[in-house]
Amino acid sequence: MKLQKILFSFDGRIGRRTYWLAILALIVAVPVLTFAPFLLGSEEWAVLIVAMTSQFIWLLSLWPILAVGSKRLHDRNKNGWWLLAFWLLPFALFVGGFSIVLFDDPRTGRSGDFVTGGVLLLASLPPALWGIVELGILPGTRGPNPYGADPAQQLT
Repeated sequence: MKLQKILFSFDGRIGRRTYWLAILALIVAVPVLTFAPFLLGSEEWAVLIVAMTSQFIWLLSLWPILAVGSKRLHDRNKNGWWLLAFWLLPFALFVGGFSIVLFDDPRTGRSGDFVTGGVLLLASLPPALWGIVELGILPGTRGPNPYGADPAQQLT
């Protein structure tokens, strides 16, 4: 499978090795692209560029991350929408937990609720770990499935 299809298409299936190689490449490439302006001479100029472009680069990286994850789920004979349970749910619980812990209301003098926030933070771990196991550890289904041919059989 071509690199363009791996990173930008939501069709087909990929195996664990291709998934991990693509994810590791994105983990390296996105921070490098984000912080490359610091290699320029002026720090003020670099900070301005990073501030303006970093969010855009992170947003652009979502497409390949979702495409690779979706194809990996297809190899497991699951719909790509499962990525919501593996990434969006843990993210929402994590952000919600931190928001509750850090919330301070100066009008009432009420400070953040560590217990409730901590429970939400801990609740973000099981779906995230399940996603790691499902996407990166468990083998794909053998033979063709509704999403395409078995990528392991295509290599032989």
